[in-house]
Amino acid sequence: MLKVNATQWLRYRTHFKLPRSVEITPNAKALRLTSAVTKSIGRSIGTQTEAVTPKFEAAPAASVTAAFQDLLGVTSSDAATDDLKNTFYQRELPKTLVRFASPEGKKLFREAMDDGHAEGFFPLTGNFTTQSEPAYCGPSSLAMVLNALEVDPKRRWKGNWRWFSDEFLNCCSSKEDMKKNGITFDNFACLAKCHCDVQVKRAFDFTFEEFKKDVELVTSTSDTFMVISFSRKVLGQTGDGHFSPIGAYNAESGKVLILDTARYKYPSYWCPIETLFESMNPIDVETGRPRGYFLLSYDAEHPPISLCKVNPDVCTVTKPKEDAPKETTAKPTTTTEPSEAKLNWSKVAKAFCQRIPENMWLEKPRTLEHVVQLVLRNVPKEYTSILANQSLASFNAATPDKAEEYISELLYDTTKSPLYHVVLNALYPGRENQSYTPLDYNAAFATLFVLGSPRMLYTSLPREIQDQLDKFRKDDDMTQIMKQEVHRISEEVIDLTTTFCTCGPGWSMSETNLDSDDTKPAKKSCCKSSNK
Repeated sequence: MLKVNATQWLRYRTHFKLPRSVEITPNAKALRLTSAVTKSIGRSIGTQTEAVTPKFEAAPAASVTAAFQDLLGVTSSDAATDDLKNTFYQRELPKTLVRFASPEGKKLFREAMDDGHAEGFFPLTGNFTTQSEPAYCGPSSLAMVLNALEVDPKRRWKGNWRWFSDEFLNCCSSKEDMKKNGITFDNFACLAKCHCDVQVKRAFDFTFEEFKKDVELVTSTSDTFMVISFSRKVLGQTGDGHFSPIGAYNAESGKVLILDTARYKYPSYWCPIETLFESMNPIDVETGRPRGYFLLSYDAEHPPISLCKVNPDVCTVTKPKEDAPKETTAKPTTTTEPSEAKLNWSKVAKAFCQRIPENMWLEKPRTLEHVVQLVLRNVPKEYTSILANQSLASFNAATPDKAEEYISELLYDTTKSPLYHVVLNALYPGRENQSYTPLDYNAAFATLFVLGSPRMLYTSLPREIQDQLDKFRKDDDMTQIMKQEVHRISEEVIDLTTTFCTCGPGWSMSETNLDSDDTKPAKKSCCKSSNK
């Protein structure tokens, strides 16, 4: 006899007219259908009722049950079990970690808050979301931090709202690649640099005390956040590489609160700071280097420039006036490498860390014009466009009414530099036979760029060429406005190279670590920049 759960009968009784011969068992746990059910069942659809004559008699009992369950929309327990095979609902947290929502976890948080080391927790949890893909821990962590920093993405999210979510943080890696392989340490740094200010700390570049100091810093403020890249294996968890923000720090117990973006796998938890430090040291098989952490902040007056928004064919430097003489149609002979679909900050940095030093050594230039050609040939044109845009944007933020005047004065002063004529010869061989305007914008900005380039690029050059460059770079040969711009470019390039050009222990941008011997290339002048 077919049994129907009483709750199911109550749920569907408004849709079915069961005969009066239905008996309800005394314990009200089941309904028994008498033989009258097999004669007539009424089914109501809207306001109409149609008679249905079921054919239960010829069917086996199991088929009758399945048919009636299908009619009621009830899934059999066997089917539900099959659907849940090979799936997981969270993992058990290792005993060395303390669940945030546990009594002990709450106690640790209260103590951290009393000590002033939970300031960043509130803006982060106010924007906490679970990563939308199993491999999206990096973009999800960054989206959480950007929303906590109240960064306007300047693009539509859904409807008429602007908001950061992990699915469109794909400036340095494609969605398909991130879904399949996740994101590497370098690519996270690239992605972060496109949206905020980022300090990159790699495991071989900092001590435990430095790490602890940074943890104390970010947990005591709400305008700088830390995202850590670590190995889950060291924490006793399943899986390996993972990104998550840091929410609080309990100094007395020495535990750090990790706001795990994979909430479907592990909840937020407290981890001993020593263990967390060790979890950054294992070598990442994708890059061949250890992991580390990032310090993220945002300056609304000096917003970063996203690589996705850079048009390599457009430079916002002021245009020549209409009554000015037309520039020659001749183009510079030096060319950059073909533009790639996805420009990556680590690829840009690779020009300074690897390509230029290697080519300096291989080509052994003996003239300053050859040196300038080599440098400009290896720097992606997108980067020079970025520097020009940043120069204008930086001045616009302070005095927007005088930006054009500022740029014009800057470029005019640059033409007075002795290096400007060297750059002209490098860009336009045989220019004596061609007519040019008094100010060539390409040559002027290239001059500023060479003046601002780090000295590490030229350490393999003969001493006399190095002396020539040093003479051009002396402050006495530059006006105040040129000094400011050259200093800004120099800081940008050094920040880029120190962020993305780390080869291992001992890498340094200081000149004391650079080899100036004319007979061999500079030590550590190039490095492997992973873009997997």
